[in-house]
Amino acid sequence: MASVPAEHRTRFARLVADAWSDPTLANRYQLDPAAVLAEYGIVLGTGDEIPDLPPAPGEIAVEDLSTTAGAAMATIGTVSCPGACVGMSA
Repeated sequence: MASVPAEHRTRFARLVADAWSDPTLANRYQLDPAAVLAEYGIVLGTGDEIPDLPPAPGEIAVEDLSTTAGAAMATIGTVSCPGACVGMSA
């Protein structure tokens, strides 16, 4: 994937976010990327490669959530109790 010049990264990020939420824009980018880039104020130099749009993030699977939650619980379980909580009743 071609990199976006530093001065255009914020604009390209906006384009990516818009394309993820607007399939028509994403399709227009596939057909005429230079025109869409220009709409966002991004003009690439001669010989610069047109950057690909990154794939949209997918849905989160329940299995991923349970794995993440398990990792968080394992971390929480390793936190020690300060001396003040020893002997405290619930």
